[in-house]
Amino acid sequence: MSYTNKYLKIDLTTKKVEFGQTEKKLIEQYIGAKGMGFALLNRLNPSPAPFDPENPLIFINGPFTGTKMQTSARTTLVTRSPLTGCAQDSHCGGSFGPRLKFAGYDYLYITGKSEKPVYIYINEDKVKILDASELWGKGIFFINDELIKRHPGIDPRVAAIGPAGENLSKISCIGIDKHRQFGRGGVGAVMGSKNLKAIVVDGNIPVKYFDEAKFKELNLEATKNVLNNPNVKFRRLKGTMKCVRSCQNNEILPVKNWQKVQYEEFEKISSETTREELNWEDTGCYNCSIRCSKWARWDGHEIEGPEYETTAFLGSSCEISNIKDVAYGNEICNDLGLDTISAGGTVGFAMECYEKGLMEDTKGLKLNWGNAEAQRELLKQMSYRTGLGEIFADGTREAALKIGKGSMDFAIQICGMELSGINPKGSLTMGVAMSVADFASHTRLWIAESENGPDFKIIDILPAVFEGIDATNVRNSMVVCDFLPLGLPVLAGILNAATGSNHTAENLLKIGARINHLSRAYNLRNGRSEADDTLPARFFNEESLGGFMKGKKLERDYFKSFIKEYYNMRKWDDNGKPTEEVLKEFELI
Repeated sequence: MSYTNKYLKIDLTTKKVEFGQTEKKLIEQYIGAKGMGFALLNRLNPSPAPFDPENPLIFINGPFTGTKMQTSARTTLVTRSPLTGCAQDSHCGGSFGPRLKFAGYDYLYITGKSEKPVYIYINEDKVKILDASELWGKGIFFINDELIKRHPGIDPRVAAIGPAGENLSKISCIGIDKHRQFGRGGVGAVMGSKNLKAIVVDGNIPVKYFDEAKFKELNLEATKNVLNNPNVKFRRLKGTMKCVRSCQNNEILPVKNWQKVQYEEFEKISSETTREELNWEDTGCYNCSIRCSKWARWDGHEIEGPEYETTAFLGSSCEISNIKDVAYGNEICNDLGLDTISAGGTVGFAMECYEKGLMEDTKGLKLNWGNAEAQRELLKQMSYRTGLGEIFADGTREAALKIGKGSMDFAIQICGMELSGINPKGSLTMGVAMSVADFASHTRLWIAESENGPDFKIIDILPAVFEGIDATNVRNSMVVCDFLPLGLPVLAGILNAATGSNHTAENLLKIGARINHLSRAYNLRNGRSEADDTLPARFFNEESLGGFMKGKKLERDYFKSFIKEYYNMRKWDDNGKPTEEVLKEFELI
């Protein structure tokens, strides 16, 4: 089967290293990755403070990670987020996850706190905890290159934090292969709180399959379908940046800190302009023929990107229209270790605070809209907690609490998490989805354009959100990319051939629902409440500009009716808490 059936646990306080067997019941109930990670977090550390040494970092693969399945680069990190206080799953491409599996492990479970900075080296034969004192303070680009030089091996891959993670920024990320990230929720700060600078993984143990002939047959057919899919061909050409134009056309682009849904200068940050200005070269993750990622090379600089979400927040949300400026900001975030969604959203919030005159001392920064130089400087200050970075290093909610003066109304976050790049002013559907999901992200469910389709009605919102979240939970537990155009019936067949399981699309959806109930119970226990299941005040105080609500103000009671009905569909009580009946039904008590 495509699991290694082995895990590695490291306690950085005691330096103790343990090996164990992956529990079969966890595989049956949760598959892997997000689902299994949440189950482990809930069981072993049900309520750790985010910066408590016992809050684990769980680097966890799915059964498809490292296989010949398309998009098998995907891997997952689970911890408790310092940004939201909730369970956090972050997903990443690149090659780190496959190398962890080739080293022989389904997951790596890290707890404790080292007295001094360290990094971890893992391969098939050994696990080492090594001194990283001289690496502390360095950027992710340097760390990646330096550790590969120290540990040449077969094909070593590095997960590292930058200064933002070291300084416990609640919007810091973990960099993978330099330009990929476990991005959301401040996971870099959890790593930094453990004095863990980096992890190097390497190995070459082949993946085994339950029925290799059947797996090859089904996977070959699926791969042909993927290669012939017109949306895949379009995505390969345009990258995720195709969404700049589609979000502009569908009136859902975040512009000027979510005040508008269309950007007059969007062409200057479009996919077409980016390909030309940044000399794009197509590239992709491990074993992926979609190749949506792009090498950008300009004026002596090189990054993978920028992606759509990065461009929406470092670009249109700050009214920055030069794609090279967006790419510079992206490069800073990648090296210093900031999540570009939260960081860009926070800079947009800072610019609006500056425009409104809410900050008494801006430390010499002129944060007017479109000022790319000021954006770059603020990103650096946020990473190092210097200057204005002391206010903005932990995202929009924390900044609004410090600034006050009504700024919380336009701090665009749900339960602390900055929203992904679909503007609820043009999409009631995504507003509902991000409000009820375990955190406010497009990675929970993407149905952004549905609202503008001819056949999608308001009554379709809740059924689409209900089933979509469950299906995405399953995909994030296998793990496959959001861009893989294969449905659950096809994925179930391939999964069964790989692992020897007997899944159907129907029972996979039940697993997705189990994950949803588990995460909801965990999050409520750790501080989330019904009051968090809503949108920021801006979306009620100002007129909607697109979608079902275009030309109207979204009424709070009307929006709340969607949330209450969603609770009812889930068999949760009036406060959004899973009932004893549903917890028993899904074997959670």
